[in-house]
Amino acid sequence: MKEKLKSGDFSLILKNPSRGDTGTYSCTVYGGGDILTNKQVLLDVKAGADSFIIAIDFGSGYSGYAFNVKPRGETQIKRWSNGLGLDTPKTPTCILLDEHNRFLKFGHEAKTAFINMRREEAEKQYFFEDFKWWILLTYLQWREITAANRKRMTTLKVFTEVLRFLKDDALKTIRDHPAGGEFAASDFTWVLTVPDVLKDFTKHFMTEAATQAGLVTEETKEKLMLVLESEAALTWCLKLPSDGSVTQNHSRDSQDQSPGAADADRSCNDPAGSQEVEPEETRVLLETRRDGKRYLVVDCGDRSHFTVHEVLEGGALKKLNEDPGEYLGGRAVDIKFKNFLEKIFSDGVWDDYEQNFPNEVQKMMDDFTRLKQVDEDVQISCPGNLVMLAQNKKEIKTFFDSVDGASWDDGVIRISRQKLRSFFDASLQEITENLRAILDQDPSIGDIVLVGGLAESQILRQHITDQFGRRYKVLCPPGPQEAILKGAVELGRNPKLVASQKKGPVWFKCFS
Repeated sequence: MKEKLKSGDFSLILKNPSRGDTGTYSCTVYGGGDILTNKQVLLDVKAGADSFIIAIDFGSGYSGYAFNVKPRGETQIKRWSNGLGLDTPKTPTCILLDEHNRFLKFGHEAKTAFINMRREEAEKQYFFEDFKWWILLTYLQWREITAANRKRMTTLKVFTEVLRFLKDDALKTIRDHPAGGEFAASDFTWVLTVPDVLKDFTKHFMTEAATQAGLVTEETKEKLMLVLESEAALTWCLKLPSDGSVTQNHSRDSQDQSPGAADADRSCNDPAGSQEVEPEETRVLLETRRDGKRYLVVDCGDRSHFTVHEVLEGGALKKLNEDPGEYLGGRAVDIKFKNFLEKIFSDGVWDDYEQNFPNEVQKMMDDFTRLKQVDEDVQISCPGNLVMLAQNKKEIKTFFDSVDGASWDDGVIRISRQKLRSFFDASLQEITENLRAILDQDPSIGDIVLVGGLAESQILRQHITDQFGRRYKVLCPPGPQEAILKGAVELGRNPKLVASQKKGPVWFKCFS
C-alpha cells in the first residue's frame, strides 16, 4: 500500500464492461479515517456487446451497410429500392460527382442519373464504378482513377466521398428507424470490410478515407475496425445453429421469399427431415468443439474469391491463406445473358436499343438478377421500345428462329432452364477448378462456405454440392449476400473473434 501511495497509481480492471458503464467515477483512497486522495475518472467504453455498431461492406460491385442501436438486439440492414421496384441489401458501388467534385448521387440513383444525362452534361460530371480494386494496385493514395468520361480524380477523394455518403445515409436511416434516435458518428463503432488480400498500405488508406469522411476523427480512430470480408462472412455462418448453418431451398416456392425469410437453416447436403432450429441471439458464436476446424470461404460476388480460415482454441478465427486472384462470378453470368439478348436481336437492333434506351437495358439486367436465383424455365418482359425497334426490321417472332433456348410469347421472352444454366457454365467451371486445387493442397479443410450474391442461385449451390458434397459439407447461410454485413456487426461487438485483433480488458487509472 505504501508503494501505491508513493506512485499514486491505484489501477482498476473492469471485466466485460458495457456501454452502460460509461460515466464519471470517483476514486477515493482512505487512510486512518482520512481521505488521502480523491480523483474524478471518466470511463468511456468504446466497444463491446452493448456497443452501437455500423458496419459498411464496400464491395467491388455492390455496397451496403448494417447497424445495431439496441444492446444485444437484432442487426438491421438497409434495404435499397430507389423507386425501381427493388428490395435488396446492397446497391451498386458507383458514385456521381459534379464538375466541382461535389457529391450528387450513389448506387442505383447515380447510375440512372448518369445514363439519362445528355452527352454534353455527362462530359462535365464524374461517374465512377468498379473502382474498389484500385486501392490494391497502388501504394499512393493520391494516385488518380479514371471516370466513365475519362476525367480523373484522386483515389482517396473517390473513396472518401463513398464513405461519407454511406455514413450520412446510415445516420439518417437510424434516425428514422423505430429503435433509432438522434445519433452522431462519434456514438458508433464503425466496422469496414476490406479485401482478404489486405496490405498495410490498404489499411492506412481506408483509415485515412474514413477519417476524412467523418466516420472517426484523429482522436477517435480506435472506434474504427477493419475486418476481412471472409472473416465477417464466416463469423456470421458460425453463429447459426451448429446442426446446419446453411440453407438449400429445393422448392420453387422458396424463391418467392425475400433473402433471409427462410424459417430454418440446414446444409446443402443434409438429409431431408433434419431438425430445424432457429438461431439464438445469445448463442456463443464459435463453439469449443469447432477448435482446429478449417473452412474454405467462397465469396461469390461479381467476382469470386477464396480464403481458408481455422478456428483456434477459444473460438478466434485465423486466416491461413487466400487466393489473391479474381475469378469469374456473377458479372460473367450477366454478360452471358446480355450477349444472348444481342444474339437474339441481331441486325443492329440490340445495339440501337442499348444506345438509345440504356435505362431500360439496366432494368432488364435488374430483372435478370432475380431470375438467376432459380433453376427452372424463366421469362422476362420485353420493353415496348425494344419491340418497336425489332418490328421495324421484321416480324419479332422471326428473331427467335435462329437461337436455341428462347422463344417469343406475347410480349415476353421465354428462356429454357437449360439455356439459363448455360449462362453459368464459365463461372462454375472456374470456381470448381479453383476449389478443387485449394482442397487438394489442404486435406484438413472440412467445410465449404458459400456467400455473396451469386450464392443466392440454386444453380450454383446445387453444382457445388454435386461436385464436392460427398466429401465436404457445403454451407450457405440464408440471405448469403447479407452474411458479410451481419458478420461485420458481430465482429464489432466481439473483436476477439479474430485472432489478429484480440484486445485486452478496458483499463482506467487513478493518478494523484
